[in-house]
Amino acid sequence: MKKGSVGFKPENLVATDITSTWKAMEAQYDAGKARAIGVSNFSSKKLSDLLDIARVPPAVNQVECHPSWQQPKTARVL
Repeated sequence: MKKGSVGFKPENLVATDITSTWKAMEAQYDAGKARAIGVSNFSSKKLSDLLDIARVPPAVNQVECHPSWQQPKTARVL
């Protein structure tokens, strides 16, 4: 969350460790517990950073896309 976000107390926010989380997801994939792993609402920057460390690339980046919000830069990353 951005500083000053309404409705969220700073002490309730947890920093996300994308690298550790992705490594844990890769372990589930390797164990056969997931046929594919993906992400949701990743910006092109976060997706590029993930691709730099990922052994198993995300199968999908689920993002909002419609005529008013196409996000071509994000769509090109995968």
